Amino acid sequence: MGRFQQNDIKVLSESLAYDGFFKLKKLRIAHRLFNGGWTDEIDRELCVRNDAVGVLLFDPQTDRFAMVEQLRMGVLGREQSPWLLELVAGILDKPGEALQEVARRESREEAGLEVLALEPIRQYFCSPGGSTEYFTLFCGRVDLRDNTGGVFGVDGEHEDIRLHVLPVDEVLAMMERGEINNAMSIIALQWFQLHRHQLDAIWHD
Repeated sequence: MGRFQQNDIKVLSESLAYDGFFKLKKLRIAHRLFNGGWTDEIDRELCVRNDAVGVLLFDPQTDRFAMVEQLRMGVLGREQSPWLLELVAGILDKPGEALQEVARRESREEAGLEVLALEPIRQYFCSPGGSTEYFTLFCGRVDLRDNTGGVFGVDGEHEDIRLHVLPVDEVLAMMERGEINNAMSIIALQWFQLHRHQLDAIWHD
């Protein structure tokens, strides 16, 4: 592993095919082969997306999660509802803004919650076969006492987001049944299962 690096792929040409909510680049490339030599010229498309941050909002005092429900266009045309239950999340679109600040800002905008502490979970490529998007996940401590949810989002960004405050065991059971089936949420929830005792020690009052 790690034998090939960035200089083992040649970008022979690059053009912007679409510039909207996402950007789509057309690339012509060649890369080294495991058995030696180089490929022929290959045409590829690449979806260019800003890096993003997701936050699993958890209240250790009430043992509940705050999860958000919103429309996801990638689920259109499938049998299930395109409104998914998932983490608070947002893209890095302000120059110089730290990952932790994005996590706190998105928690306020999408859930109306102030994050009291952040614990890093994982960083990963979302779909590296065709997208540049790179995710950073946090677990954020919040106070959910007397919180029954609500509707949030930034009007200027056409956000319509419903907050659900749910017991931890109920959310984990939903994941096991496949009712929560987006990668960001599954990664964060499985991390939580592995590190729950560690969180209890860190955030013990």
